[in-house]
Amino acid sequence: MHITDEQLARYKKAGFLIVENFLSKEEQEAALDGIFSLFAPPYDRWVANNRENDTANQWLFPWDHSGLNHVTTHPDLVNAAERILGTREIRLGEGHLGMKYAGQEHNTNFHIDYGNNTLGPLIDPDDFMHLACFYCFDDVTIDTAPIRMVANGHPDEEFVAMVVPGGSVCLYSVFTRHAASDFIADRGHRPAMWVGFNRKDRPWDGARTFTYKSAVKGEAMNRFMAEASPRQRELLGFPPPGDALWTEQYIEGMATRYKGFDPAPYHAARK
Repeated sequence: MHITDEQLARYKKAGFLIVENFLSKEEQEAALDGIFSLFAPPYDRWVANNRENDTANQWLFPWDHSGLNHVTTHPDLVNAAERILGTREIRLGEGHLGMKYAGQEHNTNFHIDYGNNTLGPLIDPDDFMHLACFYCFDDVTIDTAPIRMVANGHPDEEFVAMVVPGGSVCLYSVFTRHAASDFIADRGHRPAMWVGFNRKDRPWDGARTFTYKSAVKGEAMNRFMAEASPRQRELLGFPPPGDALWTEQYIEGMATRYKGFDPAPYHAARK
């Protein structure tokens, strides 16, 4: 779903924008498959397993799962980030999963996220150079712990609860007040993903660098590198095809390291 300029104007006024049904049904189901197989089980399986996680608990991008990698670097989300940040020279600064189950206790205090997403100062007014996104991959009701978002200039008690169908996303600033809420339902789960984008010319912004030192598995990185478009690889710091980095040696080296990597766009840009 393309996010319009009008929607982004509302985002900058309120400090957040909830986009319902951002993902297609196929994209939503693929993301849920990735969460339930690699990160955390659905509620009924969790209960049957004595409330223990029976997956590999892989929570950080990239994953050895095409559906999860795709929604993290979704072209329409990247397009919105480019327009918010005012440049196509952006990078991925966050990508991790979360799961809440009925019966668990959680921190429900209102807060802002700048402290753990930038080394810069608390800016007033917000310069909107830090974009955070929150996916809800399953339907969220008022009883299943919706995130509560507070519009700029409003008191916390005037929050908007993110009660949405699965496949929805919330764009928000790291200076926007928000909070989790408690489960009211006595059963259920709320799987989620956080994604963040930052400008490449602001290296003090952004929480993560996605390398093996961040505990990435080799097969997961290979999957992403093989399936990603050149634009999606740019989000990890690689320049676009045609850049001086892409010599014949470098291109072939990437194809050797990452099985399935398509060198054609990089070769074509050299001609």
